[in-house]
Amino acid sequence: MVDKANVLETSRLWREVVQEIAPQYPSVMVDYLFVDNAAMQLILNPRQFDVMLTENMFGDILSDEASVIAGSLGLLPSASVGDQVALFEPIHGSFPQAKGKGIANPIATILSAAMMLEHFGLQAEADCVKDAVDNALERGVLTPELTSGVPYTTEQVGSFIAYGVLDLQDCQLHRSNIELGLSTII
Repeated sequence: MVDKANVLETSRLWREVVQEIAPQYPSVMVDYLFVDNAAMQLILNPRQFDVMLTENMFGDILSDEASVIAGSLGLLPSASVGDQVALFEPIHGSFPQAKGKGIANPIATILSAAMMLEHFGLQAEADCVKDAVDNALERGVLTPELTSGVPYTTEQVGSFIAYGVLDLQDCQLHRSNIELGLSTII
């Protein structure tokens, strides 16, 4: 649980509520960190964290920081899952500055869809999507923020991954066009 209870009154309330609720989940180990220490620990040893529970502003800052470890905000999916409703979206939200420029990374959105498939119990389908994303990453089919070489456009990366999901490995006829993003999914 990440807060700033040593300074902020709202964080003290947040901590009290977590301490009140924690005993209801005995299988969940709860640790407490101040947000400045959590930011440092996230860089020093990100593997120590399984889940971070925090309020919106701290969560937004920490998730942006964590994206640097992965390589880009454009790679990280997210899910907000409630008892009756679930929302799946990239951690970065929208990117209106990229409209029409072909520079937005579609991978976080695609991986958010994979998380949704997992949520609905469609693990094989989710794995297929994740495998197609892994293939794009391994082959360097990347948008500008992830490559110093010749970048692909948003549409090219998305099309490459979509064709990977469709498993066109046996179809070599249009493979070069697909890889260059010169083909359209119908």
